[in-house]
Amino acid sequence: MSSRKRFDLDSALSKVRAEWQFVVATFAASGVGYLGSAGAPIIVQALIDSGLGTQQAGDLGTVELTMLAIASTVVTPFVTRVSHRKLAMGGAILAIIGLLISVMSVSYGAMLIGRVITGTGSGLAISGANAAVAARNDAERIFALIWTMGGGITAALAYGLPYVVTGGNYPMGFGILLVLCCAGLPFMVWVPPQPDLPEDRSTASEGEPSHEGADTTPSLYGPASIMALFGMFIYSVAEMALWNFGFYIPVQAGVPEEVIGAILGVTVLMGLAGGAFAAWLGTRMGRVGPIIVGSLLSVAGRWIFIASSTTEWVFFGGLLWGLGFYFVTPYQIGLVAALDRHGRLAVLAGGAMNFGYAVGPTIAGRVLEGRDASVFLVAIVGATLVSLFLLLPLAVRVDRMVKA
Repeated sequence: MSSRKRFDLDSALSKVRAEWQFVVATFAASGVGYLGSAGAPIIVQALIDSGLGTQQAGDLGTVELTMLAIASTVVTPFVTRVSHRKLAMGGAILAIIGLLISVMSVSYGAMLIGRVITGTGSGLAISGANAAVAARNDAERIFALIWTMGGGITAALAYGLPYVVTGGNYPMGFGILLVLCCAGLPFMVWVPPQPDLPEDRSTASEGEPSHEGADTTPSLYGPASIMALFGMFIYSVAEMALWNFGFYIPVQAGVPEEVIGAILGVTVLMGLAGGAFAAWLGTRMGRVGPIIVGSLLSVAGRWIFIASSTTEWVFFGGLLWGLGFYFVTPYQIGLVAALDRHGRLAVLAGGAMNFGYAVGPTIAGRVLEGRDASVFLVAIVGATLVSLFLLLPLAVRVDRMVKA
């Protein structure tokens, strides 16, 4: 009996170890992309302090995120034939090369090349991670864990980077990101290669038997899937538009500058609770309910944050904003991952979201130019609601497909 108990304990410990190796590996690969957006506001300010123009400094961030989105979209057809581990590690190495160039750059042209290479590598690394997670039946839970850990990195960089980039010391800022990328690279050996998966139910050859009716099984690239991807794009546009002007808007409303940084930091930390709850909940209550709740929390949080003029209400809005974003995003990606375990739609979802992150600040700047915050409020809240209605049809059909 004791030997049997010992065997069961060893088996359980081995399973837990393999699980966390997978989470750490895919987070390390995803983190290559998180680092750029998480550190962008501080490094952009350091670039401006070093003498770079505001337009050029902003363009560097946009170029990196745009290349990230392009790379993660272009690679989609190849994720069924390329090792996820090689894709993640190759992308990370490319990002490291780009960061090295950025650290050593003294001219705008050289820095632009560095950001192009970094963004391309980041897109490949994230694609490898997303495809690996999509192959699992508990993709929502793993995505939630990754986003929670990513929120921790974002909060740490938001608090720590300003202390090392003072006086326009942008090489130190890029250097911190370089060290973090290098530290994560060894863990990516735990990213599994491409699994041997059966053909998706939604793409079975004509004439093959199907256990789901045509009304419950969504097409892989059908209208519902395309609407969901567009919904993720719009949600991400609104998120990054607000994040980039999350300091500017409360200042214009009269909130003291010295407290806004702390509010934004706590917003991210509150988001960790949302991500942790999503990881715990998984799909036990399906996908429709969590997507509705998370989207409505985002609506409420974004609305209160933009519309408020007192510290207390801005703080409360920030809490709801962070909670909603980190809770609903894993379900958005997990929704398409459930439809395609080969990871193609998950990679496309990553590309759609990153395109949204890239254009969000540009759109926000133009909406705010010469207008008051009420126009921005309508744009952000309206986009969030539209994203919910675009995601719902696929969420309903995937939940029916799973129950069938």
